[in-house]
Amino acid sequence: MRHSLAVAALAGTLVISFAAPAAADPPQEGAWQRLRSNLEAVVDAAADTGITLSVAATDLSGRYCGASLKVGGDERVKAASVIKLGLLATLMDTVDRGSLDLNTSVHIPEGSSNIVGGSGTLRNREFPLDITVDELMRLMVQVSDNTATNVLIDVAGGFGVVNSFLAAAGYESLWLGRKMIHPATPPLQENYITAGEVTELIVELWDGTLVSRSSSDYILDLMHGQLVNTKYGAVIPREHLANKTGELADVSHDSGVITLPGREIALTTTTAYSGLSQAQVNQYVQETARIAYRFTQAALPGDKGKRPANSYCRGSH
Repeated sequence: MRHSLAVAALAGTLVISFAAPAAADPPQEGAWQRLRSNLEAVVDAAADTGITLSVAATDLSGRYCGASLKVGGDERVKAASVIKLGLLATLMDTVDRGSLDLNTSVHIPEGSSNIVGGSGTLRNREFPLDITVDELMRLMVQVSDNTATNVLIDVAGGFGVVNSFLAAAGYESLWLGRKMIHPATPPLQENYITAGEVTELIVELWDGTLVSRSSSDYILDLMHGQLVNTKYGAVIPREHLANKTGELADVSHDSGVITLPGREIALTTTTAYSGLSQAQVNQYVQETARIAYRFTQAALPGDKGKRPANSYCRGSH
C-alpha cells in the first residue's frame, strides 16, 4: 500500500507540472524540459523504493523538434524479452535480402530443447509441429512466446548472427547471449539492453533506416498487436500504442511507440530491483508511460492557429 500511495501522490504532482506555461524559446524546449523533470521525479521516487529505473524518449513527429532525452543512469540491464526486438530486426533484414520468407515453414521436433516454459502458448501445442516464420514472429512479440523465440534464434543463424547485425548497426549494448529460459552465465551467456539503445532501435524502425520500410512497418504492426498490457498497456489506450514488454524476477521493462497521430514518441523504460513484487515495480513503469502519454496530449502555441507547432523549431521557416 505504501508503494501505491507514493506513486499516486507522485502522479498528482506531475499533473500540475504539465499545466505550467512554457517559458523557453522555442516553446517546445520548455515543454520537453518539463517532460524530463517529470520523468526524473519518477526515477527518484523509484530509487527511494529500491528500484533502478531508466527512461529514454525521442520525439518522432517533429512536433518537439526531434528532441531526445535519457533520465536515470541508462545502465545496461538484463534484457528479458525486450531483446526479441533485436532478433526480429535481424530476421527482417534477412527477409529484405531475400534469404528468408515469412511463409517459410519451420519444423519443431518433439522433445526439442527449444520448447520451454515461461511466457507464451506454443509449448502447449502437439509436437512435432510445422509452423510458419510469420506465426512464430507474431507469437514472439504479441504473447512474448519463449519457445517461438528460441526457434527463431536458430532460424536467424544463432547468437553470432544476431549480435553481428546489431553491432554493425552501431548498437554497443544490445546483446543476445542465451535462449529464453536456458541457463544464464554472465556476462556473455546473458541478454542485455539499455533504455537508450532500445529507443534508438525503435526510432530506426519508425524511420525505416534499420531494415526496409515494409519490414519496419511489419515489426511495428506486430508491436501494435501486443497482448501483454501489464505496463505501458495498462495506462495507454491500445489504439495509441505499439510496444514490447519484458520481465524476469529482477527486471521489468517496456518499450515502444506512443502512436497518437502527429504526436508520436518512442519510449523505453527499464528497471532492475530485488525484494519487491513485479506489481510494485510496474507501477513506476506505468507512471513513466502515463506521463509521456499525457505529454503527447498537451497543447503548444499554434495548435489552434494556422502555424504548425514544428514551425517554432530552430531553423524552421
